[in-house]
Amino acid sequence: MKIEQVEVLVLAAQEGKRDALELLYRHFFTPMKRYALIRVHQTTTAEDLVQNVWLKVGRRLQFMQDVRVFRSWLYKALRWEIIDWARQQRNANFEELNESSLFIEDLRPEVLDVAPLLAGLKPNEREVIELFYLSELSVNETALVLSIAPGTVKSRLHSAREELRHRYLNEGDKP
Repeated sequence: MKIEQVEVLVLAAQEGKRDALELLYRHFFTPMKRYALIRVHQTTTAEDLVQNVWLKVGRRLQFMQDVRVFRSWLYKALRWEIIDWARQQRNANFEELNESSLFIEDLRPEVLDVAPLLAGLKPNEREVIELFYLSELSVNETALVLSIAPGTVKSRLHSAREELRHRYLNEGDKP
């Protein structure tokens, strides 16, 4: 779906057209779930988090001033939902989740290929890589989601790519 189509649907949803909100939901659910799944490692939890965000979207969409930032607004809401969930998990003294709880079929093959590499990155670099490359947000959208400057996104992308390149080259040296 093109950006312009998303903007038209957002405007229609703001006017109360439920079919427009449903189309937005169907378009964004899977990529949002993938992003959440990378962060929380449990399919049902990822789905619940995305559903929670969409419940909030339904209540708050009418207050959005600039429909051009909808996608970044959506991912920012999901990011905060994930942060809140993680805090609740820590407060409840839950064990840290591991990769064995991850439903492999829910991730695209290219995500599976890079997941071990991304795990070793600094958290702020990993999140920028996940948003920019895996969720396909632009530099400006990524900056809006993370509440940082676009230049910082570019810097983190550069650092992460250099770290990944360094690791890849060093892995080739091992027998």
